[in-house]
Amino acid sequence: MRKLLCVLGLVCLASVGAAAQDVPRVDLFGGYSYVHTGPGVSASAFNANGGVGSIALNLTSWGGLVGEVGGIHATKIGLTDVDATALTFLAGPKIALFQGSSLSPFVQALAGVVRTDPGFNQTPNTHYTFAFSPGAGIDWNATRHFGIRLGQVDYLLTRIPTSTNQVNWNNFRYSAGVVFRF
Repeated sequence: MRKLLCVLGLVCLASVGAAAQDVPRVDLFGGYSYVHTGPGVSASAFNANGGVGSIALNLTSWGGLVGEVGGIHATKIGLTDVDATALTFLAGPKIALFQGSSLSPFVQALAGVVRTDPGFNQTPNTHYTFAFSPGAGIDWNATRHFGIRLGQVDYLLTRIPTSTNQVNWNNFRYSAGVVFRF
């Protein structure tokens, strides 16, 4: 009987620790995205707007994996009217701190591809090239299952083809929106 009570006591103590580390396994994010583009060629910098969505699988209470899809659109580059679009498909690790508290900062490093169509003429000119996006952000957790991404700031490196080679574009990206947790 004494051994049984000791085992039950240990089980109760272990379950208290496990409950304190209960973190939602999946985070779904969707929101607005602003990109300031700094071309690596003589073209002038420009701004683009769009959206971004991601799914994060929380493997531990502090880390997980993220898959992200984003899209932006620009109608003017310099003085030229365009119909330019870029879609990013990225994945990588994420480290999140204090997921059980009201504010959860995180860092992530995502890599993948960018699909670009510069839109300078009527014929499609689509290219798929490398993209890399390290960044950081902060979520405000209104409830256990709903939060607001107050801000996510990323350096978005894209390799864009030119007529002779590929050049690096150094972009700044800001995103904000809603987070659903399951």
